[in-house]
Amino acid sequence: MTFIALDDEPIALAIIERYARNVPDLQLVATFTDAAAAAEFLRNNTVDLLLSDINMPDVSGLQFVRDLPDERPMVIFVTAYKEHAHEGFDLNVIDYLVKPVSPERFNTAIQKAAGLLELRRKAEAAEASALPDEFFFVFSEYQQVKITISDLLYVEAMGDYVKLFLSTQPKPVLTLERMKILADRLQQHGFRRIHRSYLVNMKKVAALQKARLRVADVWLPVGETYMEGLKDGRS
Repeated sequence: MTFIALDDEPIALAIIERYARNVPDLQLVATFTDAAAAAEFLRNNTVDLLLSDINMPDVSGLQFVRDLPDERPMVIFVTAYKEHAHEGFDLNVIDYLVKPVSPERFNTAIQKAAGLLELRRKAEAAEASALPDEFFFVFSEYQQVKITISDLLYVEAMGDYVKLFLSTQPKPVLTLERMKILADRLQQHGFRRIHRSYLVNMKKVAALQKARLRVADVWLPVGETYMEGLKDGRS
């Protein structure tokens, strides 16, 4: 698992680097004391995980993560301030470490990220395999859940996760998955991307009104860049 670390304090970065050396299969690719440099690196490189401070002089770690694109690394916050924990988890981060961080607490957070990464890789491998067209499986709540495509109403992106809304049950299925992979896979089954956060089964659409459409009893937003193709029937 590869990662980068962002903190305006060089001592904090040195501690992370020391801890990382003792974790098997964990590779620290780069460290940054400047958020702009870290952002530039992420625009041109891919890593699995980002460890970020929150209180920094140029930009808060919270805003830094908010500004990252959808296909961002997993995130662990490392900060001296407990009061930002709620905001941090609202951003679907993997963990929230409060300084001073012990080696044991660091290892626990890293193992949590490694577990999620393994699930993501298994999901991507399953997507690449030849599964039957009528259904596919996703990992959710510690089990493989069968998703029948004809029952799938729409998909909502949530950070590193997606929610799969089905006509057969009131509660959505939450799974670690990439929206783009699902969109590519389900396109041949009549699914359309209507927003950066929504993928819809067009066979289930009941109404289209201005910049929104209705699936079952739920109105979903249609992004401006998707509207023209939606109205004239293009994919």
